[in-house]
Parts: sequence; C-alpha cells; structure tokens
Amino acid sequence: MAAPSPQLAARSYGINATYIYEYSRGLGGVDVPRDVIITRIIYSSVIILAFVIFCSRIAQISYSHLRKMTALSASKREQTFWSQEQSSWWPFAKKQIIYAPLGKKRHNREVQLSSAIGMGTLPSRFQTILISFYLASQVIYCLYLDYGVNEKAALVAELRGRSGTLAVLNMVPLFLLAARNNPLISILHISFDTYNLIHRWLGRIVVLEAITHTAAWAVNACDEQNLTAALARIRDTPFFAWGMVGTVAMVFLVLHSPSPIRHAFYETFLHLHQLAALLAFLGVYAHLSLDSLPQRSWANAIAVIWLTERCLRLLRLAHLNLSSRNGSTKMTVQALPGEACRVTFHLPNRVNISPGCHVFAYIPCVSWWMSHPFSIAWFEPGTNAKAVTPSALEKQSFDKDAYFDPPSQTTEVSLVISARQGMTRRLYDLARSKPGQILRAPGYIEGPYGSHPVSMPSYGTAVLFSAGAGITHHLLYTRDLLERASTSRAATRRIYLIWSVRSTDHLAWVSQWMDQILRMPCRRDILVIKLFVSKPRRPADIISPSATVQMLSGRCRPDVVLDEILPKRVGATVVSVCGPGAFADEVRAATRDRIGKGAVVDFTEEAFTW
Repeated sequence: MAAPSPQLAARSYGINATYIYEYSRGLGGVDVPRDVIITRIIYSSVIILAFVIFCSRIAQISYSHLRKMTALSASKREQTFWSQEQSSWWPFAKKQIIYAPLGKKRHNREVQLSSAIGMGTLPSRFQTILISFYLASQVIYCLYLDYGVNEKAALVAELRGRSGTLAVLNMVPLFLLAARNNPLISILHISFDTYNLIHRWLGRIVVLEAITHTAAWAVNACDEQNLTAALARIRDTPFFAWGMVGTVAMVFLVLHSPSPIRHAFYETFLHLHQLAALLAFLGVYAHLSLDSLPQRSWANAIAVIWLTERCLRLLRLAHLNLSSRNGSTKMTVQALPGEACRVTFHLPNRVNISPGCHVFAYIPCVSWWMSHPFSIAWFEPGTNAKAVTPSALEKQSFDKDAYFDPPSQTTEVSLVISARQGMTRRLYDLARSKPGQILRAPGYIEGPYGSHPVSMPSYGTAVLFSAGAGITHHLLYTRDLLERASTSRAATRRIYLIWSVRSTDHLAWVSQWMDQILRMPCRRDILVIKLFVSKPRRPADIISPSATVQMLSGRCRPDVVLDEILPKRVGATVVSVCGPGAFADEVRAATRDRIGKGAVVDFTEEAFTW
C-alpha cells in the first residue's frame, strides 16, 4: 500500500495543519520581491563601499606618485613642503579612525585568558565600524518582515526565506575573501590579513543565518505534525537531509574555529576546516538544486570562485617550482643560533620579487602538503650553468644549440623561520640533527603575495621597526630603497632600520645579508641601523661599530626613537612595523601620538594574525 502524501498526512491533523504545511517547504510565505530588493541593496552598498575605497586608493597612489616625482631630485630643504601637514581633517582621520585600535592601545597583542590560552586579537577601530554596520544591517534585514499577516506560520516562513537567502548571499564573499588569490587584494591594496578578519566575521554571520533558517523551518514543521515527523522528513527527504548537512557543517565550522583551538592545532584545524567548508557548500548546493531555488546562481558562483582559486594556486606552484630545463625546486635548511632556521629555496626559474611580499612554504619532510606563510627575507638571482669539459664533449655528440645557449636562470629565495611550535619546531629540530646542522630536502613555495598599501620610495624618511624574525619583512625594503636612492629613483633620503632582539645570537639570522646592505653605495649617507638587545649575555657584546650602526642594550622604546628621528626628518615620513603583537602595538601607539602635530607621518604594519 502506497504511503499517504504529505498533504493527506497533514490533513489528518486538521485544517490548521494543512495551512501550516504550505509554509514548511518551497516559497509559500516567502516574500520573494522583498528578498530581491534587499539583496540588491546589499549588492549596491558593498559595491559603493568598494568603489569609495578604490577611489581613495587611486587618490593615495596619485598623491604618492606626485610626491615621488617632485622629490626625486629635490634637496632635503626642498622636500620641506611634503614633510608638513596641509590639512587638519586627514591627520585626525588617520589618528582616530584608520590607524586607531579599538581601545587605547591593544590591537595585535593577543588577548590571553591564561599563559597558555589566547582568544585572538582585537579588530581596529575602522574594522570594528565596518563589521558592526554590516552585522547590524543583517539583523535589520532578517527582522524586516510583514508583521501584519494573520498567521504565525506565514511570518515564520518569511523569516525562513529571508535568513536562507542572506546566508547563501554572504557565502559568496565568504569564499572570495578566504582566497589567497583574491583579486581585491591588488585592486584595493588591502592585506590578506584584513580580508581574513572579515572572512571570520562573515562566517559567523552565515552560521547564525543558517541556524535561523533551520530553526524557522523546524517551528513550522513541528507545528504541522510533531518533532518525530519533522526528524523523519529530514531522514527520508533529500532536500531536507542536504540542508541539514549544510547547517551541521556550518555549526562545526564555528565551534572548532576559536583562536585557542585554531592556534593549538593549526594543521588539524585547517584540514577539518576545509573539509567542513566543502561539506557545507555541497549541502547548500544540493539543497538549492533539488527544489530549483533561485539562489542556485550564487552557489554556482561560489563553485567557480573556489575552483578558480585552487587552479591559480596550482599554476603558481608549477610556475615557480617546475622547469623543463632545471628540474624542480630544491630546499636547504640551516639551523641558526637563537632557535631559528634559514630556509633557502633554489627555484629553477628566474623570478622577480617585490619588497614586502610573503610566500606560502610547502615543506613535505615535516608538514606533508600543508603550507605556512612567511615573509621573504632575501632573494637573489643565480645561474645554474652546468660545467662542460672538453673530455665530456669528446664522449658525446656535439650539440651546437646546447653549447651556445646562455646558462639557465634560477632564483634563490630565503626565509628566516623562528622555531615555536608545530611545524617550525619540527623543522628546526630536524635541521639540528643533520651533519653541519644543514638539511637538504625537496621544498616548494607558492606566491609571492603582497598588498603593498604604501609606496615606500615616495617618502623622504622611512622608519622600519622590526622585532625578532620581523626583520625579514624590512630587509628587502632597505635594499630596494638604497638601490633606488643611489640611482635617483626614490625620494628617500633617510632610512632608519630599528631591530629589537633578545640576544646577540639573533644577529646571525641575517648577518650575511646585512653585510651586503652595509657595502651598498651611499649607505653611510642614508641608512642608520639601531640594534636593541634586551637581554645581552655580557656588556662586552654591546659594541657600536660606527655612528650609523648602533648597538644598544635594553628594550626598544618606539616613542623615544621617533622623538629622536622626527626632528631630523626629510620630507614625508613612513613608519613600518613587523614583529610580535605587543611590539607592533607599541609602535602604533607611538606613531599615533605624533600624528597631527605638524609632521606628515603614515603608518603601515605587516601582521599574520591568522
């Protein structure tokens, strides 16, 4: 005997059950025209915001280019115009909104519940404003319902449709902002770290909307019959089963993503996160397709974004690490004093790398196929010419093309990786166990990636604060600015490289590259290096080789350093920082205190708060 239809089953519970059943599946009760209007409002507002940011970036780039071109051949005195603020509102905006932390000082210093448990970092004031407005708008859109309807089921169905529509809509930027090859990074010059912050908050919004969507359906389904019948419908009906798969996967995503779990088990977290994200997408895609719902086009867009981004990653990997002539990338890891490794990738291709970029390193011997982000400390072009001896030529047929071809071009990309936990600690221990503390193994890099929010060569004075392994972010900037300044291709007349370390052992991390920088033309006229050693082993280790290379004992105090530098500034000043969160927050606070007091001071930060 055939099972009764859902309509007949509902009818057996009375006319009200029949009425409610009309709102437990499909578009019954869903205000589709209003949903369309709201989605268009969201589209328009996001596009307008992106356009405003784009225009501001164009204005910033144009202003920087004008400043650079007029200051290329200008003397120190002729750059005075660019060193002084010309307006009052822009310094106020930088100090109180753009560069401001949420509170007084804390931004990238992690919030600690205990010495072992951290709850992540706080967004900046500007980021908080954007996130709060977007979150509030989503709540308003979900609650903007037709409260004049006579039936509760119709109101609940409208909430179900609205929350489900917004959840799928927000999944599009959710997947886009998680992509390393996000095109908005280069268009808007916003760092991947910032997009990743927005990605996390968008994920929370999507999960809340998915839960609301599921709960609204459950209310009507239970009112129609009972909880047992609603659960049976999930079990027996693919449309509901796939929808529940998507919701459960999303709930798992938010439960296993808090900072303590994410940082304590990063590799496990990343595997589970990607698997759960795939299940959430498949659940939503099947849920939409089975009933041919209008949001299928958004799901298709998500699939295109995900597949395109993965293909771009593979292409980047292949382009950097594979060559028909030179084979594949080789990796050399050297254990250094101070618990760090110098990791050099010998790429088989010639690659040009801009300062301030980072790469994702694949080191199979300690981390299989996982990748981790690191700033590029140094890169150098190299040759991979094979020696050809006369005796060798006598033993083989003469190949004129091969003999006269120029030597093949390669590139050496070096990173400095401080040993902490997980992969970095395993790599350091493995390198130390090898003869000469040098490990040779296959390794690959993906990238380079970078947002480049400021044009360093347009500033007359560059103050580069580094702490620990953060020096890697500023070495290439220093080399590039010196090269440009010596050939009149930059406005830079003063470079201050400030590096704070715990012990003199850390100086070995970059000693070979620092020697090259110290031998560059015009270095004595432009570059001043200040090394702060907070815990020297003995006072005799603190020796200043010259007036331009100073070694100081004690902690670096950014406010004191800036008070010394700014009166002697040339042109506009940029302050850049890369290091632990607490150090970066100190530099940010010192910089903000000096904005709005006549000097043009801009701030930029490199952070990996993932």
